[in-house]
Amino acid sequence: MYLAAETRSFERAANTMKATLGFGLSPKTIERLVGQVGEELSLQQACATINKEVIVPEVAVVSCDGGRIRTRAIGQGPGVHDPTWRETKNASFEKMESPAPRVDDPCSPLPATFRQVSHVAKIAEKAAFSVDYAPESPLFYEGPKRILRTCLSSMARSHEFGHQMENEARRRRFHDASRRVFIGDGLAWNWSIWNEHFSTYTPILDFIHAVQYLYAAAEAWDNTDELRWSRYLVLTEAVWQGKVDEVLAALQAELIARGIEPDDDLPENSASQPLADAVRYLNNNRQRMDYPRYRRDGLPITSSPMESLIKQVNHRVKGTEMFWNLPDGAEAILQLRAAHLCEDGRLDDYLKTRPGCAFIRRPTPATAA
Repeated sequence: MYLAAETRSFERAANTMKATLGFGLSPKTIERLVGQVGEELSLQQACATINKEVIVPEVAVVSCDGGRIRTRAIGQGPGVHDPTWRETKNASFEKMESPAPRVDDPCSPLPATFRQVSHVAKIAEKAAFSVDYAPESPLFYEGPKRILRTCLSSMARSHEFGHQMENEARRRRFHDASRRVFIGDGLAWNWSIWNEHFSTYTPILDFIHAVQYLYAAAEAWDNTDELRWSRYLVLTEAVWQGKVDEVLAALQAELIARGIEPDDDLPENSASQPLADAVRYLNNNRQRMDYPRYRRDGLPITSSPMESLIKQVNHRVKGTEMFWNLPDGAEAILQLRAAHLCEDGRLDDYLKTRPGCAFIRRPTPATAA
């Protein structure tokens, strides 16, 4: 199961097993076993208890985001039929430790991370502005330290996935933590899950997603890279310091100066669209952007670990020649991969106590005492 969860194909898992152990299983047998174990892990996830002592986290951080997986229709003969990209749901549960809340902001100036031209362009997924600029200060916000992470990945719809997430949070005793955080981007289903299952958690908009919108707005605002970069720094530092209303007012004033009301429908490819997008995004998320308070409370302000988790999941499930049977094959590999990535040893624990024999289709009966 470990090879099937880590290597890029069932064939590679079979070859590696044979090369290292001197014997092996066929790729089809491994695929069948993954289907069985994946289904069992899914059923186990429905249980909101765990058979080991769980310590209440000092800081409990929940985040979720969508991924992509390519599926195929089954039962239509050899070959790939009806290949389709579909959304996966992914969630991270981090037990963290952090200094006690403080009165002052531990990092009021915008950190160097968000003042480096090439790095910011990479975050924004855009070309870097042609400017000669070096950050004046090496300041950075360290945030809380991760102690242990578990995760979920599924093809489930957001309503069902929300219940899966709540079960995992209860298993980890996250609801008992004194500092609880739910962090995500602006996707509506993220905040629907927060509202239904995690409303007692502090909601935080991932600061990196705000940076993406502010960079695009600055690019559309001015006509030289020097002015664009200066604009970006002003807007982003203001949001970093919690002055979201001031940034919104400035963006709206610029739109009005261009003869555009914030609610106007702009023509396709309008040069002002990034400004309108930034207004909409900040306005929709302003209640989740009190970054100075989050820093004072020792809370995280980005979901970078969530982005890393999706990359780790994609390493196994996403590739040019990867197509997963819908729904069972896709769900099984996501369940197995997520269990393998959990840092609490749950896959190892489950496989050690799993009834039956891995080499036959049906579980073996329990041996009488």
